[in-house]
Amino acid sequence: METTARAGLARSTFDGETTWVLTHPDGARLVVAETGATVLSWQAPGADGRLVELLDGYVSAAELAEEDGYRNAVLVPWSNRIRDARYRFAGAAHDLGPAADGSREALHGLLTNGRFARAQMNVRDSDLAVRLVASVAADEHAGYPYSIDVAVSYALGVGSEGESRLGLELTVTNTGDRSAPVALGWHPYLRLPGHDTVDDLELTVPARSRVVTDEAKIPLAGEAAFAGETAPVRYAPLAGSILDQAFTDLVPDDDGVVATVLRSPRTGESLTVEQEPFQARVVHVFTGDTLRRAPRASVAVEPCGFLADAFNRADSAEALALAPGEQRQLVSDIVYRHG
Repeated sequence: METTARAGLARSTFDGETTWVLTHPDGARLVVAETGATVLSWQAPGADGRLVELLDGYVSAAELAEEDGYRNAVLVPWSNRIRDARYRFAGAAHDLGPAADGSREALHGLLTNGRFARAQMNVRDSDLAVRLVASVAADEHAGYPYSIDVAVSYALGVGSEGESRLGLELTVTNTGDRSAPVALGWHPYLRLPGHDTVDDLELTVPARSRVVTDEAKIPLAGEAAFAGETAPVRYAPLAGSILDQAFTDLVPDDDGVVATVLRSPRTGESLTVEQEPFQARVVHVFTGDTLRRAPRASVAVEPCGFLADAFNRADSAEALALAPGEQRQLVSDIVYRHG
């Protein structure tokens, strides 16, 4: 991979793929592919000052194309899956069609392998950000006859106590002449230095409800989809827990954000995924047990605006609708603290 060590933004290549490399003055470094606006790498200074890798990204262009695990993907205009790749919206039936392998899960939206263009680099106080843009045309994808513009901004920053931050701001604008169903999500895979697997790590999810699904991983209808939990939900350690589980009824902290924490009790290092409770009502956790490469080497902690199969849920229909000219956002930060 060709890179630059200077602070700022540089165009680069990754196994033939066009990427953008954002470098912060403190040395933190982000690599984003134009394909899917997918983060390939986020490195930040560790306890000893040397850079450590904090996300489990794709290691080749072939992996990026295969989308195994949807590593660090941006999920637009829906997250997770839609039952049988079919849904109804505003009285009309829509069929998204089968995937290349013939399955009808309709996983993670329409842009995970779409091409994004770099729009600009922004400087906000001590943060550096790169913005990438794409669009979906009404006649471009079977089963989604709506027009939207998509902007993805990633920011590198340092907090008041020296913590490193990676911020996501995902914005969708309805550019069509009718309401469109839009549900947003992000799929980052977290890894902590010095841990080959997640087994010794602790996970804390500030949620009062667990989402109950059927064998196809579709949430049950109505209130049957929600099982009460005692907040926060903790796995300490993660050894023995195989998770592909969504949580909701999220509990904000004193700063008003929902903070899901992955922590190493051995080193004291932690990664915290923060999300706005009214933009992202769900957090999905996946321990990566079915990944083809490096299973259980990282944990996906996914902020999502809605439940899986929200396009088919009566309790989501009104909130899903994005009127012409309106915008919807998902804002999330990952915070790295090294003890």
